[in-house]
Amino acid sequence: MTPQVKHFLAEWHQAVRERDEDRIRSIMAEGCELHSPVVWKPSSDTRYILHILMGVISTVENFDYRKEWVDGDDLMLEFTGTVDGKGLVGLDRITLDEAGRMTRLEVFIRPLNTLVDFAEKMREHALRYKPEAANG
Repeated sequence: MTPQVKHFLAEWHQAVRERDEDRIRSIMAEGCELHSPVVWKPSSDTRYILHILMGVISTVENFDYRKEWVDGDDLMLEFTGTVDGKGLVGLDRITLDEAGRMTRLEVFIRPLNTLVDFAEKMREHALRYKPEAANG
């Protein structure tokens, strides 16, 4: 594992634990793409991605990473948690650039009943995003 990958993982885990939006932003490359389990089209709007990630951290109770796999600059992080008392298991598939910054985040979640509840909550959260407020 390269020093860049080690640094990214340490920063990512700390940012998620502390719900630290600035720390997440510091390890995202410009143009980073989010591939969500809720919508088909990926987003590369950094402020929107941060808004969504902060919503995920708040929506999934008892969020915890339990396993990780590293293959060069490609990472898979398995997580667990609950939404309205229903358990979920998911994977964050992350790609890093040569500097160790995230260029792509693709998220997978199961089972379907929890994903549906998660999607409803995240839709409400996503609708609260106002680009003009984020740009101010």
